[in-house]
Amino acid sequence: MIVWWQLLITSLLSGIAQLCQKQAALSINRRWFYIWMLIALGLLSLAMLCWLRVLQILPVGIAYPLLSLNYLWVALMSYLLWREPIVKQQWLGILFIIIGTFLLGTSY
Repeated sequence: MIVWWQLLITSLLSGIAQLCQKQAALSINRRWFYIWMLIALGLLSLAMLCWLRVLQILPVGIAYPLLSLNYLWVALMSYLLWREPIVKQQWLGILFIIIGTFLLGTSY
């Protein structure tokens, strides 16, 4: 059961790191660009450590597709943070990702 939490944490850390990279790209000030990029690198490093732990337990063929939950986190947070629209096709894709994640997760 713990491995599923580790996988969720890996996905969240990776997704938040992507959002930090977006914030870095939006930064006008060079100082803030570097701050956001350092935060992103730190989060990606933590995500990698969690990911290595997950790979010790789960087959990579099960674990890797489950990281597609990143699409869900990034879409929702980019809407909340920057009001980026989520169109119907994105919602449909996210629904398929959730269904696929559930199917993969219950197959192990």
